[in-house]
Amino acid sequence: MNWFLLWLFLHILAAVIAFGPIFVFPIVGSLAATMPQHIHFAVELNHRIEQRLVLPLAVTMAISGAGLIWTANINIFQTPFLLVAVGLYLVALGVAFRILLPTTTALVGLTEHAPPPGAAPGQPPQEVMTRIRRLQMFGGLEMVLFLVIIFLMIIQPGGIALR
Repeated sequence: MNWFLLWLFLHILAAVIAFGPIFVFPIVGSLAATMPQHIHFAVELNHRIEQRLVLPLAVTMAISGAGLIWTANINIFQTPFLLVAVGLYLVALGVAFRILLPTTTALVGLTEHAPPPGAAPGQPPQEVMTRIRRLQMFGGLEMVLFLVIIFLMIIQPGGIALR
């Protein structure tokens, strides 16, 4: 069995499944903005996807990434692009667990008593809007971090340093 290919498959699969949905979150958010009576559903949907899919799979990428490094005999300390990518990955995880997850958790509670479907659409409370803007800002940062990491992993500027 080729362990490198197994780790590569698991790593790419986790990346696609974990980070694909982050590109859908803004679409769900813009739909909720046009239909404020459904904001709780939109927030709950994003929160569950984040909690049950994005974050668990994002964490597993550390294991598959370590498996890749180990089976390919890569000296991570002589591979600057890999060091930068790992650092950005850790920053992204920190943002996700310390900012995004608590913010969506709070939003679920704040929007629980949103106007029922069929009610006249109105502007959500200011606290809800403040947290949504926070999600938009840090969610955008996560997207940029993810795109830079993908770029580094594919282009591999400087090449790979083997042991």
